[in-house]
Amino acid sequence: MTSVTPFVSQENAPGKLQDAVVELYTLDSALNANIPESLRLPMVKLLRVVNSFYSNKIEGNPTHPAEILHAQEEGGANDPSDDLLEIKQHIEVQARLANLEIGRGVICTSKFFREVHKEFYQGLPKKFLEIKNPDTDEIIPITPGEFRTRNVKVGKHVPPEHQEISRYMGWFEKVFNPAHIHGTNRLFAAAAAHHRFMWIHPFLDGNGRVGRLFTDNYMHCSGLGGYGLWSMCRGFGRDTDAYYEALSRADMERQGSTDGRGILSDKGLLQFTEYFLDTALDQVKYFSALLEPKKLDERINYYFEMRNRGALLSSTGETLKPLKPESKEVYFKLLRSGPQQRADLQRSLETSERTLRTIVSQMSDAGLVEAPAKKPVALALSPSSIEMLFPHLW
Repeated sequence: MTSVTPFVSQENAPGKLQDAVVELYTLDSALNANIPESLRLPMVKLLRVVNSFYSNKIEGNPTHPAEILHAQEEGGANDPSDDLLEIKQHIEVQARLANLEIGRGVICTSKFFREVHKEFYQGLPKKFLEIKNPDTDEIIPITPGEFRTRNVKVGKHVPPEHQEISRYMGWFEKVFNPAHIHGTNRLFAAAAAHHRFMWIHPFLDGNGRVGRLFTDNYMHCSGLGGYGLWSMCRGFGRDTDAYYEALSRADMERQGSTDGRGILSDKGLLQFTEYFLDTALDQVKYFSALLEPKKLDERINYYFEMRNRGALLSSTGETLKPLKPESKEVYFKLLRSGPQQRADLQRSLETSERTLRTIVSQMSDAGLVEAPAKKPVALALSPSSIEMLFPHLW
């Protein structure tokens, strides 16, 4: 038997946390319902980049957002640095997981965690596949997708011994399976599952990134239809000290007979749950405000105005080329009405086929639309527009 409290249940949660969960579901539902459908996929793709930046930042990756945007503008023209390659790999793993449509019965299994770990580490340079024992300077190889076979210490935290990992992960799968958790308890479970996985620390390295990838998928399984349009990783990464402090409080051993019955502090778990829900609410409110139609329209207008004045620079410091004046009208048309056939855009603009071809070509080169041959023209978010259209994103 594993003597660890799984999660703070709805019945035992303070009223303010019960209210927070209801508010979170309400705000998430509103965001999911109100976002223009044309913007949904570009935003999901953008959030993968944001998630990767913040999740790797938490682990000490020094890559700056401008480097990521520059790499996107280049389109892979140059070989990325090792740190940028780590972020690129993380983005690709997110995309593959999204395409798999992970089921509720799979999300908490050891197989799932191993596959995510393997996906992330395969293909990374050798320096990412080994760690150094700080006490002995021993170089320890990391096997992608394999649980650790030695005991470790992470700061002040001493995770369960390696012989216990299979038992703990079996317990984890049983108690956190979202198919067996109902109603608002799923969000209380999401918070606890994030900590409990980190506490078990089943891999030699990579537990943080794997744990946050898991939480992204668990939030989807918790009935948050708008998740992916907002991000827990961004909340964790914007104040790394607060994140680690919250995890540390939940690592505490039980503080006397009034602190639950398991080996870990129920008070610490409650504090982490409060931190997790506060972070979630902060993020869904931020992205809801960011996508508020009137304010978004104002930022789009300003972007095109500044671009056509020659007042905007690329990530390399070069002045961005002006666009045809009709480009803004095309952008708003795609935003409001979704992907458009070229003939429909031509009629809407009352222009010639040749002029439309020039407009679409310019916008495609600028990353503002996706315009594959013989397919509708669709909205995109260019690296150069992101910081103006979505301020304070990083």
